[in-house]
Amino acid sequence: MIEPRPVPLTDLRRRAPVARTLIREVLIGLVGPVELAYDFYREWNGCWKVRVTLSGAANGRIEFTLLDTVGGGMLAMPRPLPERWRAAGIPATDGSRWSLDAAGNMVPVPAAP
Repeated sequence: MIEPRPVPLTDLRRRAPVARTLIREVLIGLVGPVELAYDFYREWNGCWKVRVTLSGAANGRIEFTLLDTVGGGMLAMPRPLPERWRAAGIPATDGSRWSLDAAGNMVPVPAAP
């Protein structure tokens, strides 16, 4: 049986603050303290994405795809996902963690013992 995977978030109403907080927490956990500027936009298929400009412990731009998890949480998946972040996975607001396999498919990351 295939485990259900996150699906593209298509309704951002009242959820933008959650997305901002989630992205901030993910980036602080992965690169350290950062200042962020957000640019939300919709893809042609209706999926919400966010371009984030960061400064502080790291400088640059990174794009996130916003997804709904089966558990009712939100996942902000960096695209492209840096190789060094794949093993740890990206946390969602429902406590699940997700990564991408070599083929680019979403895969759950087991919780650390």
